[in-house]
Parts: sequence; C-alpha cells; structure tokens
Amino acid sequence: MKKRILFLMSDTGGGHRAAAEAIDEAIHYLYPDRYDTIIEDLWKEHTPWPVNRIPDAYPWMAGPGVPMWKLMWAISTTMQPLPHKFVFPGVSPVLRRRIVRYFQQTNPDLIVSVHPLMNHLGVRLRDKAGLSTVPFMTVVTDMVSVHPTWICPDVTLCTVPTNPARDLAIHWGMRPEQVVVTGQPVALKFSRISADKVELKRQLGLDPDRKAVLIVGGGEGMGPVFKIARAIAQTASQAQLMVVAGRNRQLKTQLDAVDWEIPTKIFGFVKNMPELMGAADILVTKAGPGTISEAFIARLPLILYGYIPGQETGNVTYVQERNAGILAEDPQEIGQLVRDWLGDYAPLLQQMTRNAASLARPQAVLDIARHMHDLIEAN
Repeated sequence: MKKRILFLMSDTGGGHRAAAEAIDEAIHYLYPDRYDTIIEDLWKEHTPWPVNRIPDAYPWMAGPGVPMWKLMWAISTTMQPLPHKFVFPGVSPVLRRRIVRYFQQTNPDLIVSVHPLMNHLGVRLRDKAGLSTVPFMTVVTDMVSVHPTWICPDVTLCTVPTNPARDLAIHWGMRPEQVVVTGQPVALKFSRISADKVELKRQLGLDPDRKAVLIVGGGEGMGPVFKIARAIAQTASQAQLMVVAGRNRQLKTQLDAVDWEIPTKIFGFVKNMPELMGAADILVTKAGPGTISEAFIARLPLILYGYIPGQETGNVTYVQERNAGILAEDPQEIGQLVRDWLGDYAPLLQQMTRNAASLARPQAVLDIARHMHDLIEAN
C-alpha cells in the first residue's frame, strides 16, 4: 500500500508552490509507485472568507506595499515574544476544527511544510488530530534571511538552502542535529541543462557568436524590465538580448514594438527557462531564491536589479560576497555593467561564472526527497 505525503503551502508568491512541485517530482522520480502526494494550500482551501483571501495581498506587499512589508519584517523579527508565540494559539476554534478534520481525513504518513505560516500551526493541529507520531518536515525556501516563523523546534527535520540559513535556524531555536543544508529545491529539469551553450543559442535562433543577456521579471513580468532592456540595447552593442515578459501582456506588447539596436528575442510566459538560462551568459533578475539557485546551476553570473526587503536582503549579500554577481538597481548602470563585462572586464565575467557554478546544488531536490523517504521508513 502506498504511503501518503501531505505538502502544506500557501500561494504567497510563486516560490512556495514551485518548491512543493519540484519536491513532488523528485519523490516520484526516486521512488516510483511508492507514494501518493497531496499539495494543499491550507490557507486558501481550509479557512473561511475573508481569512482565505489574505494571501492575495502578498503581490501588493511585495510591490507598492514594500515599505509596509519592510516595517512588518523588522517588527516581527525583533519583537518579544516572537509573533508566532501568540498569533497561532489565537487561531479561532472554527479554523482549528476545519484543519484538524482535514488532517484526519488525509491521514498522511509524512507532513512537509514549504511555507513559514504552516509550521507552528501545522504541528499543533497535527497533534490535535491525533497524528503526533507522524513526522513533520520543514523545507525552508528562503535562501539566507530566515524569518523566525519558519523555525519550529517541534518538527522532526528542517532543511535549508545555505549555511547562513542554517546558522539562523539554530539562532531561532532549532537543535543543530535537526537542520540539514540541502540547497534550494528547484525542478529537476535545471539539473539537465546542456553544457553546449553554442548549440542552445542556435536552437533558440540566437547568434552563436554573441554573448547573450537574459532579463527576467518572474512569472508576472514585474520590475523595470523594459527600462533595463532598453539601457542594455543602447549601451552594450556587443550583446544580444533575451527578455521574458512572463504573463505581463502589456510589457510584451511594449517590448515587441521596439526597433532594437542589438539582436533581441522577446518571450511571454515560458516553460523552457532551463534552455534560456543555458544559452545565456549573464542573467538580470530580482533576487528571488529560486531564480538565483537556478542561475547557479546554469553557471550564470547575476545582475540583481531589486529585492524584497527582509527575506531577500540576505540573498543579495550572499551573491555579492561570493563574487557571483552584483546588485545594480539603476537601468543605466546595468547597461554599463553589461558593456564592461563583455568588454574590458571579460576576465571578471569569467571568474563570476566559475563562482556561480561553485555555488550550484543541482541535486538539492533529490536530497530533500531522500530525507523524506528516510523519515517515513524510520517511523
């Protein structure tokens, strides 16, 4: 009989679901026909209106509402007691009953949280459901700056992407033996990126003899993507561009209307990001942990054009201290950096490429899946 794994997440940004789906793929890849898996947005699917709409505010908080987000982060990481000490116990009896009932109906053999709000609450309600012997695992998806709500000493195991994240997890109360550094869970397809950059450029209709700059703004095409693309095109004449507009139709229309000064390919929402990264020589992106980890696997030096204060602040430091990229928020500065890296500072670009590759953990998601399997087998 198949064992059952329940993933707990919430759609605040795309990274949590992407992580769950990557781990889900890995567990079935390593252990075919051994497990049934469920990926559940516990917040949206099992809490009543208007509580279930709270995650919808995240895009605003990560965009126009960033000042408020920054303040909330600062308060919630310094206040005493920490917020989860009094917020989660105050969850209404109605919500508790709904989630407890769901846990009992699902009856999992392992619970895996990939969201900071699912840990303390998840462990408490697992116990109320009479499932206290079921192992509970946290997969932290923030690269460096781990918020204390991620850290619940009552979980069985916690995996983190980096050593600095492990240090923070221990600082927030985890025992050292509970915390394992695995790397960031990204889809297996990134570990299969072809090493033949020239051939990938040909397949994508690019000039195989030109260095390629890939600009992405996430699945929603957020950030100053248009301004950055124009600055590079007007400054770095030796480059060629790939610009991913994601689901942002207005941005794609705007990009398509330009008479570009250098060879340029415009994409909407794509499913072949490994091929695009494999063909690129420089990645320009915001400092999201998933994209940074994918870039490392693709041996891509980074220009980070922005970050969310709090959870992505440490990502910028991590990349810059290891000389795998740089933060540059002004489009004109980014254009000049690309020109320099492809010109007089080509040796610097080569070194950053090597540094990025040294930080890659392409097997991370498989390691996480193995830890899950071991927890179930040991229980």
